[in-house]
Amino acid sequence: MAGGAADRGAGAKGAEGRASLAARFRGLAARVVSAVILVLVIVILLWWGEIPFTVGISLIALGGLWELYSTFSRHRYRPAMLVSVAAGCALPVIAYFLRDSQDLTPLALAMALYLPMLFAWCIIRGGSDSPTTDIAVSLMGVALVGFCLAHFVLMLGFDEVAWTAPFAVIVMVWIYDAIAYFAGSAFGRHKMAPRISPGKSWEGTAAGTVATFVAAYVLYLTLNRDWLSLGVAMALAGVVCVFGPLGDLSESLVKRELGIKDMSSLIPGHGGIMDRFDSMFFTAVVAYYFLRYLVIKS
Repeated sequence: MAGGAADRGAGAKGAEGRASLAARFRGLAARVVSAVILVLVIVILLWWGEIPFTVGISLIALGGLWELYSTFSRHRYRPAMLVSVAAGCALPVIAYFLRDSQDLTPLALAMALYLPMLFAWCIIRGGSDSPTTDIAVSLMGVALVGFCLAHFVLMLGFDEVAWTAPFAVIVMVWIYDAIAYFAGSAFGRHKMAPRISPGKSWEGTAAGTVATFVAAYVLYLTLNRDWLSLGVAMALAGVVCVFGPLGDLSESLVKRELGIKDMSSLIPGHGGIMDRFDSMFFTAVVAYYFLRYLVIKS
């Protein structure tokens, strides 16, 4: 009887293991399909033209900010949602009109005007026990999402083939994310930041880094643009491998404070817009200024 009980226990554990493996496979499949669709959408928007791409970036900012502020609102915060979402969506549009001149003064002016509007909104609205926290949350969203993503639109002015610069950066970010995730899921053992993001591993980071530099070399060969030398491609890969994971961990830091795993369940296998695009935020800004002042110089 003891042997039978042991066999039944082993069988139950085996069934649980198979069920867990199947669930994991379904999750991975959903993640792959969602990622492929998102990449195709971005590529189509870039190919379609500068205006569709700008509209797409603004819509991503709209969805991400609404998701972020709604999540905070469910946790007893009161961000200035309407004025902040409007400001965050306006920044990529403003960047569209600056892409040729690369004069960033209007972008800085927009942020400067947003600040007093934000304080005025919170003063007029009233009724908050922690207005400074609400203001900080509001400002974080606009700076992190709207301001950062606007730099992808600014990159459109770097080359006569406008889509190549943002395309190269976006492709490298997504390749890093995909390979790091799959490698970490398959053989990740050493956690990078277990208290912030238990799923991130050094093994996944190493695999993602190697894949990103390989992708940078392939982009250098295939795009064949004057601005994208081998050295620039390798430097951009380095930017992605540093600031992509930093953006991911930064969003995880926010989620851990709120006690949630994902910002939403909008994108199968990925969570929400913020969960999918978090690696893009810091990367877009740093890649833009690297290219603008060290490579393009015009």
